[in-house]
Amino acid sequence: MGNLNYLPQAIYASFDTFPAPKGAAVHIGEFAPQLFNYIGSGLLLVLGDEKTPRWQIEDNNIQIRRYITSEENYLQKAMDFGQFVYNEVIAIKNEIKIAHFRDPWSGIPIIEALEKTSTKFVYEVNALPSIEIPSRVSSALSITLKKIREMELKCLEKADAIICPSYVIKSFLESLGIDTKKITVIQNGTRLTNLEHKKPINAPEKYLIYIGAVQPWQGVEVLLKAMTFLKDLSDVKFVFCVSGTKQRIKFLQKLAEKMEVSDRIVWNLRISQSEVQDWLQGASISFAPLTECERNLVQGCCPIKIVESMAAGVPVIASNMPVTQELLEHNETGWLVRPDRPSELARAIRLLMAHPETMKKLSFNAQKKVTTSLTWEKSLEKLKEVYLELRIER
Repeated sequence: MGNLNYLPQAIYASFDTFPAPKGAAVHIGEFAPQLFNYIGSGLLLVLGDEKTPRWQIEDNNIQIRRYITSEENYLQKAMDFGQFVYNEVIAIKNEIKIAHFRDPWSGIPIIEALEKTSTKFVYEVNALPSIEIPSRVSSALSITLKKIREMELKCLEKADAIICPSYVIKSFLESLGIDTKKITVIQNGTRLTNLEHKKPINAPEKYLIYIGAVQPWQGVEVLLKAMTFLKDLSDVKFVFCVSGTKQRIKFLQKLAEKMEVSDRIVWNLRISQSEVQDWLQGASISFAPLTECERNLVQGCCPIKIVESMAAGVPVIASNMPVTQELLEHNETGWLVRPDRPSELARAIRLLMAHPETMKKLSFNAQKKVTTSLTWEKSLEKLKEVYLELRIER
């Protein structure tokens, strides 16, 4: 555990790379410190890459341990990460007062290592692999998905508290038979520090932006297709500040070439969150073109890209579905279009670009909503209340 004179009393674990320019990493960066500050010390278990250290110390009372691997198979990588989590947790099991995890890959090994202790478990459900994996691994067998669902159910049943960022997710968890009293909805937020960010010097004069991860359900292909209907807007560029696997990003870049829109695109790959905010600050429109799939309609989500765009005063065009309606009201705080319809997305872009007064209204209303209800400060207060209800001795 390193040359420290203390042992962590809290665990926060997530099968996500941290830090990274995507919503999951932003979320981890907000929630983990809240937990560790509440308890007094903590151990963060996450994925890393070639740019991040396997072990580091933050603020004297926080350790970060990263699992770094070249394994590309998603399921194998997830199981290997679970073993990594188990090995880290079992060594300090008698010290842990609370374990907070974001996925079954982290949750199952934590529960197995700590189930005979007095540790309290918090399951933060942002996504369910049993629903998302078919989009990631086309060859996933039904028996594999069944086993993963069993892992999720065990985590949900063993959890002393469950938090999720959307009422769509809460409804789905209730449909699985989970006690609604254990579930707290805490929407994603943002920090109101956009005045500190400035448009990059090398940015195009006029551009629209997509930020975040690029899994199939995010709808990046829909946005690329919409661009083919906008070739006459030659003075407008499209900026993609994205994270994802090299294979997935390469596929999208080749698709853009095939669609003959690559010359309109500025790709910013795996840049820092601060740089993402700089690029967002200079954009005219931001996108959340979520696809009409089980992940978005049944499981649910709460796209941080939408909240951050609202805070930056950048009008958002998003797919019209329950998860986006929780954040945006059409023609008031954002612009909603039917999902998976590139031509309609293109028309929405033309309409807003032709009506700057509408964009100004959307920006003003969106920033006002963020200030009143969508800040990380408000989210963290709700998270602290969840911890307080667990009555953990500190």
